[in-house]
Amino acid sequence: MRPAGARAQRRRQQQELQDAFRNNSLEIRNRHGQQTREQAAALAKKYEKPVFGSCQVFDLIRRLAECVDPTDTGLFNTSQLVHTLQVVESMEDSGLDDAEFKLVALVHDLGKLLLLTDEAPENITCLNRPIGAFEPGVGLDNVAFPWNHDEFIFSRLKDYLPPHLAWLLRYHSIELGPSEKYMDERDREYCENYLLRFRPHDLGSKSPFRLPRIRLESYRGLVEQAFPERIPF
Repeated sequence: MRPAGARAQRRRQQQELQDAFRNNSLEIRNRHGQQTREQAAALAKKYEKPVFGSCQVFDLIRRLAECVDPTDTGLFNTSQLVHTLQVVESMEDSGLDDAEFKLVALVHDLGKLLLLTDEAPENITCLNRPIGAFEPGVGLDNVAFPWNHDEFIFSRLKDYLPPHLAWLLRYHSIELGPSEKYMDERDREYCENYLLRFRPHDLGSKSPFRLPRIRLESYRGLVEQAFPERIPF
């Protein structure tokens, strides 16, 4: 049995690591919140062309095992693949046996593959709130948001998905409070029917301690049916 002093030292070390992670997370979130419209436009321009080449979507999902979101204190150093499977498992456990929702869960964070590049994490991660003020009801497509992984994956998959699923990918990380007043009728419909049903599983299933029971290979058919060909990514 480990001596009490050694156990206490280990707990202190773990607490220091957790505190360092939280502090780094806060710094990245602050930088993300300072992104300007000009910077968001420049990032959108930068990522118009493929970054990873021509890829099978299922292979991209596998690569989430290499990604850790440095801002996610719900996961700490747990991979994005574990998170993805936690979301799908949460849906199934709750009775949400819907192929569309599970497909979105499997691909929603593929934009975080940019963490494997030299892009700054504040341009990839974090929740999004509008940059500046806009006319109420103008529609989210007419609102400026910081560029992040949502916009990247939307740009890559929007031509392969029905409009409501592409919308969900684009706005799955928005902060609802500052964004709701700018929603138009379509946004409100999609928010109620898709985002508000998706978000509890996305945000509420995170844990660094719970390994999913399900395995990615079980969903290969679902992914390959939606994306049978390689896509420029």
